[in-house]
Amino acid sequence: MSRFVVFLFFVVPFCQSEVLRVGLPDSDYPPYHFMNAEQGGIVQDILQRFSEQYAIEVQYSYAPEKRSQKMLDDGLLDGRIESIDWYTGSNQYYWSEAISFVEDVLVMPYGCHIPPIDELIGYVFMGRYAYTYPEFEHYFDSGVMHRENFYSEREMLLALMDWDHNQRIAVISLDALNWYVSRDEVFKKLTVSTYNVGKAPLQLQFSATAKTSLIKEQFNDFIKSLKASGEFAKIVSRYQ
Repeated sequence: MSRFVVFLFFVVPFCQSEVLRVGLPDSDYPPYHFMNAEQGGIVQDILQRFSEQYAIEVQYSYAPEKRSQKMLDDGLLDGRIESIDWYTGSNQYYWSEAISFVEDVLVMPYGCHIPPIDELIGYVFMGRYAYTYPEFEHYFDSGVMHRENFYSEREMLLALMDWDHNQRIAVISLDALNWYVSRDEVFKKLTVSTYNVGKAPLQLQFSATAKTSLIKEQFNDFIKSLKASGEFAKIVSRYQ
């Protein structure tokens, strides 16, 4: 009896599943992530399937952009959602294949004319707090464009409903805009640019460790298979 118990003591730890600590925003980022909804969003749906297929336990932490990045750098997270096109630091990471592509557009109050990007000097730029906007960063750095920060796309859209502030212009992902417009007709009155101001892959940004190197390869194989099978499209359709 005692030998059998000792055998179990040594075997059980090796049967435990791998843990993947993932950072997500602490506010909605539709349709990819929702804080307080029955459905968590495209990213969590995908990670749930990945978890089941590879027997990896996914643990989530919710934090603002800057804190989430610091948690990754401090070793408190294994990965977070980000894009290699948005990252401006110099640290080394592993980057997954694109989960999707985020296309940003300009949004202004009803009846406004949206000029080309190079004619936006003097406008008030509205964006998410601590997010990077490659097409506009040089305007912020030179001081020719003032930036106002918001914690969600919905906050920006509501601020644009104030018609008196017609020199404000928001950069919002087209997917998020379509999500909110489909659920609140008042936002249909807003003016949207006919051109995009950026398109970037939405990815998992992993810390550069032996553990995450393997998980990244597993996730890349998984996401390719999910898209090829048509299951990815089914997940996306649930959030349209």
